[in-house]
Amino acid sequence: MAKKKRTSRSVERHRALDVVFEADEKGYLYEDGLLRLLADRRVVSTAQVPIREFGTELVEAYASNLDNVDTLIEAASEDWALSRMNVVDRSILRLAAAEMMFIGTGRALVVSEWADLARELSTDRSVGFVMGVLNRVADIRMTETGKATQEELPEVSTAEPDPDVAGADS
Repeated sequence: MAKKKRTSRSVERHRALDVVFEADEKGYLYEDGLLRLLADRRVVSTAQVPIREFGTELVEAYASNLDNVDTLIEAASEDWALSRMNVVDRSILRLAAAEMMFIGTGRALVVSEWADLARELSTDRSVGFVMGVLNRVADIRMTETGKATQEELPEVSTAEPDPDVAGADS
C-alpha cells in the first residue's frame, strides 16, 4: 500500500508535536518556557527544518491556554491523568485539543489528522485512545459552548480510550 502524501498542515502538526514533546521532556511545559523553545525552533539550523506559521499557531494556542486544555483532556480521559499517559500521546492530545478549541478546526479533520500521527509515532493501541479522548473533548466543548451541532462536527470513531495505552512514557 502506498504511503499517504502529507499536506503542509500535516507536516506542521508534526513539527508542532516535536516542540511540545521536547518541552514536556525538558520540563519547559509552562507558557514562557514553551514559547522560548518555539522561538528557537523557528530558526533554521543544520539539524532541523524550522517550524512554520501553522505549526507556530498550534504551539502558541496550546501555550496560551495550557491549563484549560490540560483540564479538558483530563475530564475527557475519564480517570486517566495526563501524567500517566505516554509523552507522545499526551502531546498529541494537547495540540489536537488546542486546535479544536482555539483554532476552530472541525472535529473530523482534527481527529483524523492527529490519529494519523499517533499511528505513525506511537503504539497501535494509542490510535483508539487518542480518537476516543478527542471525540470526548469535542463533545464536552460542544456542551460548554453550544456553538456547534453534532452535524457540524461528526464523530469520527466511537472507540473508547484504552487505559492500557498510557502506561509508561515512551
